[in-house]
Amino acid sequence: MDRILREIIPPADYQHRNGFNNIPLIDKLTDDEKIQLENALISKLTFESDREPDSLIIETLAYLKSQKFLPILRQLLEKNLYEITELIVATSIYEINRDNDMIDIAINVVKKIEQKKGYYYVYKLTSAFYYLIKFENAEVNSIIEKYTNHREYLVACNAKRVLGYTEIR
Repeated sequence: MDRILREIIPPADYQHRNGFNNIPLIDKLTDDEKIQLENALISKLTFESDREPDSLIIETLAYLKSQKFLPILRQLLEKNLYEITELIVATSIYEINRDNDMIDIAINVVKKIEQKKGYYYVYKLTSAFYYLIKFENAEVNSIIEKYTNHREYLVACNAKRVLGYTEIR
């Protein structure tokens, strides 16, 4: 299991994570291995509870639809997380159990990003679109739609991309 864990959750640096997708690796696992992986990931995340949680672990457990993980995710929402991490947690809860309360949390995260137009504003906002779209919700989609004509090209381009626009200019 240690080898599988290292493959599925590589070191949290650009070299190992840029463009990384662990879903094909997870899909190859047996049901028993998936259960072992779920337990190992929950242990790993709770062990590291003194710092910002690893979003890849959170997203992996959401992909596994880990019901055991839901109480931990809800506790994470009570912490003072970075905006994108908070959005990942809300999206993960929604992916696991379709809790519609997570839509409001996601929308509020976007509002926080808008209010703090700091150095990483464009990056945070464009990243947010890829999580927001997972809600498959008309209200969320209309929020993304508002950014399709944004003055920042990357914001507009990514908003159009997640909404599935065929022509992006």
